[in-house]
Amino acid sequence: MTISIKELTNHSYIDHELSANLDSTEAFEGPEKLLEIWFYPNVQTIPRINGQKLTLRNIEVDKWVEILKLVKCEVLSIKSTGKLDAFLLSESSLFVYDHKITLKTCGTTTTLFCLERLFDIVKDELKWDLLNHTSDEGKYHPYKVFYSRRCFMFPLKQRSIHKNWSNEIEYLNNFFRQGRSYLVGRNDQSNHWNLYVTETNKEMAKDSEVNPDDDQDETLEILMTGLDNNKAQQFICSRNVKDDLGADEGHAYGYKITKNTQLDCVYQNRMGSSFHHDAFAFTPCGYSSNMIIDEEYYYTLHVTPEKGWSYASFESNVPVSTVSLHKQDNLQVMNSVLNAFQPQDFCLTFFAKDMSNQSFTKLMQIVSQVSNYTKKDRIIYDLDDYQLLYMRFERIVS
Repeated sequence: MTISIKELTNHSYIDHELSANLDSTEAFEGPEKLLEIWFYPNVQTIPRINGQKLTLRNIEVDKWVEILKLVKCEVLSIKSTGKLDAFLLSESSLFVYDHKITLKTCGTTTTLFCLERLFDIVKDELKWDLLNHTSDEGKYHPYKVFYSRRCFMFPLKQRSIHKNWSNEIEYLNNFFRQGRSYLVGRNDQSNHWNLYVTETNKEMAKDSEVNPDDDQDETLEILMTGLDNNKAQQFICSRNVKDDLGADEGHAYGYKITKNTQLDCVYQNRMGSSFHHDAFAFTPCGYSSNMIIDEEYYYTLHVTPEKGWSYASFESNVPVSTVSLHKQDNLQVMNSVLNAFQPQDFCLTFFAKDMSNQSFTKLMQIVSQVSNYTKKDRIIYDLDDYQLLYMRFERIVS
């Protein structure tokens, strides 16, 4: 599965001025804040109001731009399919489905400060009433909310509540009902992972003809630090692309990096599903990309290659077994990603609906299959209707 040159010219939206002028000289904090909100269990459970069913994808781009300004980031470009709008941002990515969003932002963004305006727009534009009207008056109760992040490298440079996990949790608990927080990993080290998750609003699904438990939702995330210097050099950009690729230099160089690093070949697309790509190379360094498979699944990569605080992340909701016709699993995906960056250490998180998930079982058992690394942590959580696997590895010093 490789990208086509036509992917440089089929955006549904692109900000050429921002693309030309964006400079990442001051960027340093690679670890992202990841916010995922399931407003409803699926598209079938979205209410029909006055005979009309509106979804998140009916919200105009200028409204999303307004929301993202509160986060302190901007829209570089958008790729749209029949199921998904994938926003490539000045600081990472936003994915908008009919019933849910995933917002991932790096640097000193203020991710949680978009919540109030986001829910106001959802109410005004879509007429969705997500306030709880029984107990916890004034708090929102969507189907499910996840918020997570690796511990920051430079927490004191974050803005406002994002300097401290406990302040973020207090903010979330004032907004949502029935939330729980977890510090995952070793509290005495600077590489743990934080998670906040709300209790599933099962009332939303009780009258649905589609059982949400049948949704085999899975998410793999690999967070890597201390990238190999030679690998990191691939993501340093001088913006001197000579080829006439029909795109601004940032997107053209992003395309070239994707091809050169073979990051478009992480998955074996044996189904022959549609494949869309959007990538951007920052000046003087850095890289972001969104890949869409089969119209509705994504994987996204973000790289901060600066020596001393180099970092790369990979996140995916691609059902690898389905897409590869059972010829590939997430262990192979993980090894492919690690080969691209060869980090000094990494943590892996995997969410699945139950532990019988084939990838969950395989990932739980890995030790020797991760060449040149030693396992430091393996933790499993039972989170209501999800199972979470967290693992951390360090490179073996020879």
